[in-house]
Amino acid sequence: MSKPQENKDTQPAFPQRVEQEVPLDMRLLTEAVIELNISRKNVGIYPPGHIQIAKSIERAYQLLQKMFEIRNEMTLGVAKDTLLIGKDYLDQKNPVYRDFALSMSHQGIASVTFISGLENDELVRFHGILTTRPEDIRMSGGIDKVIAEAVIPHIRIQSIDYSSFHVTEEQEIFKASAKAGGGEQSDSNVWQDFVTHLAAGTLAGPGQGVSVKDAEQIDPAELARLLNERKLDATAAVESYDHIISTYMRGTAEKKQMSQEQSKTLANMNALLNHLHPELRKQFLSVAFKNIASRTGSPVEAKAVIGGFTDDMVIEMLGQASAEGREISPTLAGLVGKLAQAQTDGSTGQQQGSSTQPAKGFVAPAFQPEHMEKLFEREKYEEYVTDDYQLMLRNLSKSSPAALEQFPLAGQLQSLDDEHIDFQIGRALLAFLEENIEEEDYKEFAQKIVATSPQFLETGNFEMLWDILETLRRHSTDKPVQGIREIAAESRKFFFAPDFIAKALSAFDRWMREKGQSASGLIQALGPDTIPGLLDIYCNEETVGGRRILFNLLCLFGDPAVHEAQKRLRDPRATTARNLLILICHTGSAASIPLVKPLLQHQDPMVKIEALSTLLKFKDPGAIDLLRNAIHDKDPDFASHAIALAGHYRIMDVTGDVLSKIKRVILFETDYVENEEIIKVLGSIGDPGAMSELEKLASASWSLYPSSLMHMKETIYASLARYPRETIAGLLRIGEKLNSDTIRRTCSRLREKQ
Repeated sequence: MSKPQENKDTQPAFPQRVEQEVPLDMRLLTEAVIELNISRKNVGIYPPGHIQIAKSIERAYQLLQKMFEIRNEMTLGVAKDTLLIGKDYLDQKNPVYRDFALSMSHQGIASVTFISGLENDELVRFHGILTTRPEDIRMSGGIDKVIAEAVIPHIRIQSIDYSSFHVTEEQEIFKASAKAGGGEQSDSNVWQDFVTHLAAGTLAGPGQGVSVKDAEQIDPAELARLLNERKLDATAAVESYDHIISTYMRGTAEKKQMSQEQSKTLANMNALLNHLHPELRKQFLSVAFKNIASRTGSPVEAKAVIGGFTDDMVIEMLGQASAEGREISPTLAGLVGKLAQAQTDGSTGQQQGSSTQPAKGFVAPAFQPEHMEKLFEREKYEEYVTDDYQLMLRNLSKSSPAALEQFPLAGQLQSLDDEHIDFQIGRALLAFLEENIEEEDYKEFAQKIVATSPQFLETGNFEMLWDILETLRRHSTDKPVQGIREIAAESRKFFFAPDFIAKALSAFDRWMREKGQSASGLIQALGPDTIPGLLDIYCNEETVGGRRILFNLLCLFGDPAVHEAQKRLRDPRATTARNLLILICHTGSAASIPLVKPLLQHQDPMVKIEALSTLLKFKDPGAIDLLRNAIHDKDPDFASHAIALAGHYRIMDVTGDVLSKIKRVILFETDYVENEEIIKVLGSIGDPGAMSELEKLASASWSLYPSSLMHMKETIYASLARYPRETIAGLLRIGEKLNSDTIRRTCSRLREKQ
């Protein structure tokens, strides 16, 4: 069997970190993903060519262009409902990330790469694919074919494709050790069953696969590598693991003692888990926890699995269960304690010369009593675990088996607060809704989950509410039974009623600082009906621009938020008027100009500056004359802000006006500071007409404040990047003669770019 050729065109499912890769701006990345998700939804909601599609696509496009200034490509990995950059997860609690990840995961996309040169139309076509029903994609030949036919050369996807892999072609997955000579194995073990089940059927063609005899030689580390690279079906692996482990545990209950083959199986399984990607290992450990927790009443069965786990594996399993809101039962904790006690007793017996020796190859439980203490020190419990409960868990490793049986479970259950109980009830009801149940049962569960929803607002559990809303949305279109779809759609209306929206906005205002991302995700899902209430909160903000999470949320709503803001521009409060102008400037369009102009007469100078900034942003024909007048205003602070606007919008028409504000005769040291600010503005504009004045400033040789003079000259040379290269030659000649290493280094760099 020849060693297969590596497919150099195939990218790994999880993008690898490039050693010299330029780090991404995470704030910019977050905004880009948010805009991509909004534009995806708009493509799915509105008809082709709709103005909302064009606007949201343009916002996403502009943010991607900023990303391309940092690097030529941006790759997002997809792990079910999680996005990855390299090997790093993006915020897994962010509902926008989850929504965008799921939209790609449902289409079988493992990663997507956006490449410099991307056009708006390519984004529209890509979103059109994401919003197509998965079954329609499959009927069209699969995601790879659909992407190829869409003509989107600057968007590259890596699909989850298992069909081209055959385990029999991978010689290197077999261990170097020789196989047992010729005879068939009399005892098949779980590891063999697991590998042969995973390699058979859709993963190998007729007559191929891995035999039971060969399966024993599969190297767990190499099998894990193939799973990590998605060359094997990870979903099938988890399902197979679940089935085999549960069957194996039942068999262990009858045998009462592990054989040598069973011990090897546990060692292989543990080695496989240790080498898996964290996202995959979570799925396997979740299955292990489910099986162990369901059999804590039969320690012999549960011991078959947990007895072969390492310390870190049990810690990770319990930590994951706790993070998922699962109960870590005292009985399960007791079982771990008993395993530690059994190991201690076994060691003592050997020291006393006991004749009973473990079978060759036996993998002893890894936990010692001191490891148990370490486990419960490292475990991070949910808030519902009280101090008394935590202390009791810490003492489990020191307690005798008899004491462990006396754990007061009923008393501890009574100590659970309402918040945790509501959370568990909500999760349980969601799980029931996901099952294939009768229409009447679905209706009853839906009514119960709707009735408990307002309580989640009180406790700030916005993620649960978002999950409920999203679940009902999916069920209203995807459930096969029409009656259930109608129940889901009717139940969902509760969340869009004015009373619930008012309560949701009140909760958003209360929890914004602590749970801003999850809260904004829910408000965004509730839609434009929340905008008036959001503007009420925004208008009461006392800081310029308002809280960032609130401002960003309003920007995401686009035109509807701008229209509501325009209605409030006559608010007499200066901070409110200023914040409304900032919002309109950031998100609005030239249609706002007639409503903005009256604020140029506002008594507060900063409101007038924001109004002028908005007119400049929307390129109002009279805005430049207004800016010129503001630069020459008698109020020096107002004039200074106007000069800054000239630099921000790079307006060459007022270069002469800005130059006129430079102080040629220096009386006070602060004059140099003012000149530096003007020099920076001129640098932002990049008008060659400023060169003559800058050369004079660079040639100045005497001052009462020589250090400040030299600092101003350094500012001149630091500001030259935007000027045409051919216009700065004179300044470079002057700079190379100045007694400043900083200036000479800058001149050297600028000459290299010429």
